[in-house]
Amino acid sequence: MINRPSRNPARAARRKTEVCQRLGAERPACIYCAHAELVALRRVSSKYLRKHHVLGRNHDPDLTVFACLNCHALVHDEKLPDAEVDLRREPDPIKRVATMLRAEAVHFEMLARSKRRQAALLERRTQ
Repeated sequence: MINRPSRNPARAARRKTEVCQRLGAERPACIYCAHAELVALRRVSSKYLRKHHVLGRNHDPDLTVFACLNCHALVHDEKLPDAEVDLRREPDPIKRVATMLRAEAVHFEMLARSKRRQAALLERRTQ
């Protein structure tokens, strides 16, 4: 994809504002890797950034964060199964809360890894 300057800066600014409004965030970016390519989001707003249900859609449909396709796939294909998180609806409230806690732990582990990587990048810039 070739990145061309917009012929109409006002129109480009309006499109950027519309995408942010559709996504429901002023600066939408992946919470785990900080991917924030709004240019890629013009045609399909959820093509590169997905609303990730941290605890699983069936366990808490309202708790969402933005995750890029790569991080979202990593969470669902590797991290959640490794943590024995079953995303199917659990009728037993005790098991449901246990599942939610394991899913939350995966989220915080991914976030911690991201923060360690950001700190390392910052330290390299100051050396």
